[in-house]
Amino acid sequence: MFVLKRQDVEIVNVQNPLNRDQQLPILRYQGQTFRLLDVFGDNREEAMSLWRDLTDNKGKACVLLEEPHRYSVWGRVKLENWQVEQTPTQTGDRLRVQGCLLFLQTVAQEVEDFFGSRQSNAFRQELLGIFQRGRFQQGENAEALMAVLTQDPLDTMQVPAWDDGKLQFLLGELHRVGTSYFGNTSFVETAMDALEELQGDKGKFLEWLRSTPKGKLWLQS
Repeated sequence: MFVLKRQDVEIVNVQNPLNRDQQLPILRYQGQTFRLLDVFGDNREEAMSLWRDLTDNKGKACVLLEEPHRYSVWGRVKLENWQVEQTPTQTGDRLRVQGCLLFLQTVAQEVEDFFGSRQSNAFRQELLGIFQRGRFQQGENAEALMAVLTQDPLDTMQVPAWDDGKLQFLLGELHRVGTSYFGNTSFVETAMDALEELQGDKGKFLEWLRSTPKGKLWLQS
């Protein structure tokens, strides 16, 4: 039905009505909604084959989404009675979450590299407490937290649904706990270096940090 680029669509997360603990990525385009069917990496031919089979042979309304190094196929779905989570739907919102994820993962890795597995486990327990106090969905248990610590921060399909309030809370608490573990703010430099993964969007993320109270902590360290 459609072959679209990432800039043409909006991707949000919704709660799976059959499994309240699972979120599903939903693609929105011109008032229609599509559920992810399959991801093919950079194998365009295989993605096109599935897309054509569904649209031409089975009469399904589908989207073939082209992204750098990845193709995915989405099938149209109605979201009636599905709970739409508060989700970073705009590019700027996604970018803020991605940057904070890079900070979170980098500091956690720094603790493990410098202090070993025992301290790393203790640090993750502190993070779990932070997530629970901040009422993050990913604070339900250690497995949910580990999923956040190991996911690809640049995968826009899996960006957590964190609003600015949660991001400010996370930035402040992560800076506090990091300072407690290292005895200084040396971890900030490595976290800032990790922002290079944002490439051309790094400047936009830093601009947002400068405009927020907790973001300034990371710039002043």
